[in-house]
Amino acid sequence: MEPRRDARDVSAKGATSPLPPRKGEGGRAPLLALLVSAAIGLATGAAAAGSLDVAIGKAVFDRLWVQAPASTRSADGLGPLFAARSCSGCHSRDAGRTTFRLGRDDPADHPGLVIRLADAAGNPDPVYGAQLQPAGLAGATGEGRASVRFAEVAPGTPPRPVWSVTDWGYGPPSPDTHASPRVAPSLAGIGLLGHVPDAEILKREDPDDRDGDGVSGRAARLASGEIGRFGWKAGEPTLEAQAAAAFSLDIGLSTALRPAPAGDCTPAQRACLAAPQGAEPGEVEVKPELMAGLVAFLERRPAPEPAEGSKAGARAFAAAGCPACHVPSLPLDGGGEARAFTDLLLHDMGPGLDDGAAEGAAASAEWRTAPLWGLSRALAQGSGLLHDGRARDVAEAVRWHDGEAARARARFDALPAAEREALLAYVSAL
Repeated sequence: MEPRRDARDVSAKGATSPLPPRKGEGGRAPLLALLVSAAIGLATGAAAAGSLDVAIGKAVFDRLWVQAPASTRSADGLGPLFAARSCSGCHSRDAGRTTFRLGRDDPADHPGLVIRLADAAGNPDPVYGAQLQPAGLAGATGEGRASVRFAEVAPGTPPRPVWSVTDWGYGPPSPDTHASPRVAPSLAGIGLLGHVPDAEILKREDPDDRDGDGVSGRAARLASGEIGRFGWKAGEPTLEAQAAAAFSLDIGLSTALRPAPAGDCTPAQRACLAAPQGAEPGEVEVKPELMAGLVAFLERRPAPEPAEGSKAGARAFAAAGCPACHVPSLPLDGGGEARAFTDLLLHDMGPGLDDGAAEGAAASAEWRTAPLWGLSRALAQGSGLLHDGRARDVAEAVRWHDGEAARARARFDALPAAEREALLAYVSAL
């Protein structure tokens, strides 16, 4: 994308200077102009990676959004209810997985974890919406504070986290609403997952377990008719849709796909709905060109380097039946492969990972097979594993595998100790 001529005047020497504000701007500088200015110095590197869009997208990713109205046109619109001020506030180290680990970090004070709110049918709470927004501004009270306690389950099984929300800002939620914690995943290689053909996902379905292996994965068929593949429950079909959901639910910003100016606010939250917005009527706060830049940035996040691993570990991984869901490689529509260790299908993971909240096509106990690539980096930075960060390492994550994964866990337990250790080392090095 070329810089807009009405936004900046670029001289032959490469210097930039702002043009006078256009009619109706009232002296508020267009955010796109500022981002282009910031990206000019990165243009050479960005060109090697793809385009100036990538540099603009990185700036959008790191942008700290502010309350409306602000002096920077289109940089405002935060909230009024929100969980984070920027994309990078949740995703650590250049779009990596959050560092949050349950049992070590306070969930109420860590932006890398959010709380989805839904009932067993996937309906959002009528008062609080689809996600807990702990922070508020412009007279809107934050929605509440998440907390967790641990309940003993059985000998040899890690304690189960039991979530609750205190200090509800707008009265009690529906008695049918469940709190579903989600950590911010790594975005490394995420663009490749969008290039796995639908046919590759669909051909791996076995919802009736006709082959009798105990695994009955199914594709996330969304109401739009598309196949979901992004998010912990495969609730979004494209990167743009995933980003739009995060802008709305996490930061309170409107986009073309989610144009509600007050984000996740409900009719019960009058101060939120009445607060100033960061866009003119009929417009959105995250302009299409900014969203296009962000998607370009995410599309080009490099995939984790494939780990060689030990042959013994790979054999043990296969012997335990892990590849039935964690498929080592998926072909891409443009050629090549994504060595992500996922099938992008939904699987029932049993009661231990059932938090009572459905989402989209996924039942409350169903989760999309989490990609394993980049796991070594997550472990190195101390991140917890699984959707809520409860597992300290791969061994603990395996202990929580149940439902369709129960047979694989049993086969893992039956392996000789040396083979179990080889498998754990193999997965931990991915």
